[in-house]
Amino acid sequence: MANYCFIVPTSSEGIELMKKWNEENIINNKEHDAVFKAAGVSREQTWVQHLPQGDFIVVSYETDDPEHSFKVLATSSEPWAVKFREHLKKAHGLDIAQSAMQLNESVINWEQ
Repeated sequence: MANYCFIVPTSSEGIELMKKWNEENIINNKEHDAVFKAAGVSREQTWVQHLPQGDFIVVSYETDDPEHSFKVLATSSEPWAVKFREHLKKAHGLDIAQSAMQLNESVINWEQ
């Protein structure tokens, strides 16, 4: 399983929307779990990073196939997935259904 990370710029309003979304739509939610399982994501972690340039959401998905994961999240007709995409647009201005997420370019892969 790979740990795939990405960032999304956000605002203080977006952070509050995200926290509320988490409480209402992720914690102990079988619909969330089913969509992420279909997307091949076995673990999801999210942090807020405050930088002088602004606030960012740092996301980590454990998945063997990030391209497949984003495709499922962007195209699933499951009601929870549709609601998730609406949340991303409202909270972070991210429309994963309209703009394909370009996968990160690996620059360093060091291991001891």
